[in-house]
Amino acid sequence: MNTKPKTDHLTPWQPGTPSPNPGGRPRKFVTSFKRDGLRQSQVNDIILVMLAMNEAELTAIVDNGNATIIELTIARALLNGAKKGSLYAIESLLNRSIGMPRITQDVNIEQRSFNITMSLE
Repeated sequence: MNTKPKTDHLTPWQPGTPSPNPGGRPRKFVTSFKRDGLRQSQVNDIILVMLAMNEAELTAIVDNGNATIIELTIARALLNGAKKGSLYAIESLLNRSIGMPRITQDVNIEQRSFNITMSLE
């Protein structure tokens, strides 16, 4: 990587002249999504409500033309997982909305002591 790139071809912006970038840097997609979209608590509520639905209710969401993309995605994932007999979709949605289950481990620590003597002559 070049730590000292050549800058002699650049012209510096002069104060008092119009800005070369009047609109500024465009907003990040995530920032505009947060402004216009759903909050995390709303997404978690959608997940928990849809996890409690039966197959007919989830199919109705998929067939509904007014469902949001998050509702469609969750409904399809749950229906596909049910058809395959897979718990992956349910597990990942529960981990997303509630959090990972607490994991406990048994740890055995063995202590050893060493005596080191040093003779400096």
